[in-house]
Amino acid sequence: MITLMQFFIFIGTTILLFSCVPEVKKDSVVLMSDSQRGETLVAECMLCHSNKEAQRGPILHGMEMWYLMDQLEKFRSGVRGKLASNRSEYLMGVGARKIKDDFELAYVANWFSEQDPLPAIRTVQGSLEEGKEYFNQRCASCHGGNGEGNRLLNAPSLQRLEGWYFLEQMRKFRSGERGYHPQDIGGQAMAAASQEISDRNLRNVVAYCVDAFGPEEELSNRDRLAPNKSVKPF
Repeated sequence: MITLMQFFIFIGTTILLFSCVPEVKKDSVVLMSDSQRGETLVAECMLCHSNKEAQRGPILHGMEMWYLMDQLEKFRSGVRGKLASNRSEYLMGVGARKIKDDFELAYVANWFSEQDPLPAIRTVQGSLEEGKEYFNQRCASCHGGNGEGNRLLNAPSLQRLEGWYFLEQMRKFRSGERGYHPQDIGGQAMAAASQEISDRNLRNVVAYCVDAFGPEEELSNRDRLAPNKSVKPF
């Protein structure tokens, strides 16, 4: 049985020991929840993947989750984004390698897939009649008559693609800058299918797809802010 004096000595010693422990600042270690980690990644993605006219990447809002996960995994693993000559994909590869695990990858893909589609500025012109005919002959069997896609064929929907990005990717499939990796099965199929397509046909089919079932049209800042054209008096 300890005396009262011994008890006070014990308490004093304990307080002294704890007072000697270095203080850990609250901001020295930031612990983030899973949702906070995902939200931070989404915010980084939105720096490029929005509908701003100065954007560097395509709009992803409303795309299928399976396709987004597939492409993010390809970027993260190096199946895509390893060619320095394909600058936009190379930069995307650098960004995708910030994704630490499957949870973060799925979170980002799911977030974009659940968003409402965004409107897009019309950037590609072509013959809609010729584009429709070409699409029905060469594209509809995999991507569907309305561009809805077919997961069983590894064919994504074309309904969320902006014209400029759609045309750019078709040209990259044709040139071998995309679909070159042996593990990119879907990309290889598109690369093979794109070999003999002329620039004229590419523009026509892209213009048709965007007009027929693509994103809602958005006016450019020039068209939105320009003063009304003057009309000559009679």
